[in-house]
Amino acid sequence: MDIYQIINYFSFALYLVICLYFVKKALSFSFIYGLIIFQSLTILPSLIYIESGIYINEQGRNSYFSWATVITCIYFIITLFILYLTHKQLDRYNFKTFTFTYKGKNVENLILKSLVIGVLSILLFNASLSPLPLFDMSLSRFTYWSNSKFPFLNTIFGNTASFIPFILGILAPKNKRFSTILLIIYFFYNFLIGQKFSPILNGSFSFFLPIVIMNGNKVKQIIKKRFLLIASILSISGFIIYQVIYAKYEARVPFANIKIYDPDEAIFYRIFGLQGHLMWGSTERFVVEGSKPLSYDPTELLYGMKHMMAEFAYSNDVLYHNAKGGFNFTNAYPGILFKIFPVPIAFGTHLLLSITLLGFSGWILKKFVLNNAKILAVITFQFYIWLIYAFTMGYFYKAFYISIFLIVYFVFLKILKNRYR
Repeated sequence: MDIYQIINYFSFALYLVICLYFVKKALSFSFIYGLIIFQSLTILPSLIYIESGIYINEQGRNSYFSWATVITCIYFIITLFILYLTHKQLDRYNFKTFTFTYKGKNVENLILKSLVIGVLSILLFNASLSPLPLFDMSLSRFTYWSNSKFPFLNTIFGNTASFIPFILGILAPKNKRFSTILLIIYFFYNFLIGQKFSPILNGSFSFFLPIVIMNGNKVKQIIKKRFLLIASILSISGFIIYQVIYAKYEARVPFANIKIYDPDEAIFYRIFGLQGHLMWGSTERFVVEGSKPLSYDPTELLYGMKHMMAEFAYSNDVLYHNAKGGFNFTNAYPGILFKIFPVPIAFGTHLLLSITLLGFSGWILKKFVLNNAKILAVITFQFYIWLIYAFTMGYFYKAFYISIFLIVYFVFLKILKNRYR
């Protein structure tokens, strides 16, 4: 082990200690930004592996140590602290909201139950009439919707309809059986359409998010008491996912071009060789080497992934085949910032975006859940998921819709306040 590997392992260990500190100190806060933490726990081990020196298939070149792991550790540490401080500052202000009623009776549970049942029924009906990736090896989760009977539903409900498990999590405290049954159906549906790991991760996060916000201390106690059961369920789920991925990789041999034929080796390469390669490439090219001029074009953030793929894909054939199959690379953010700005401005931009978008929206989501404003919480959650997607994949164009929603909400609240003064 050389000095550079020691530096990388030490940086990662320091980051893990800080993560554990936040989980212990503020479980609810840590869970709200759980997908950001999960992103870090996929990128950082990948960067350590990449910086040991490998061939990056999607970039068509060999890697080397470029300080990418250290810089990324600093990025995630700063992110956690700035989000935490943002929440602490916002908690000083009063927050008012409202719930939907009919003839003086709260109807939010009824509306949400009807929404979940209706959406799941529509999605399952579409799946029953469509070719499914689970049974058709020529299809994948990226191509399911374009080949489905009613592809326009993707525009309405999204790839995985992640708001469904969030609604079920909100309803769970008083509707355990209803929420459990429909959550199983939701996972089954996503499994049918080729979504393997993502729906279990994102669906579980979405389901438990409102539960943890409302009952963080109780969740801690349940985890301690039922740790073995939870670990068993996760292990079984992981084994099932592994078997499905193994079968897919055995049939397709996705990395045959770099002479990786064994499915286990291919899975390892996919997890550790590709998760952080855009961050490595951006750090190496724009921060360390400075071999290309910066764009200074902040509009690239709107479709950051497309710009990063165009920058680092080793040939037009890669871009063509990815576009044809509906594939993307992964984790274009925060690397896209280093393509646009010098490091100090890139970090300053990230701090501004984190406070005004990610920190503020996460805080509002928390307040809606705590104030039992269930429908507003669901709407905010959908916008929040779009933001998480922006802060991982680099697509910030949907931030416009979030801004419009917040403006409309506070204007509407002001109107209500004046009306009933």
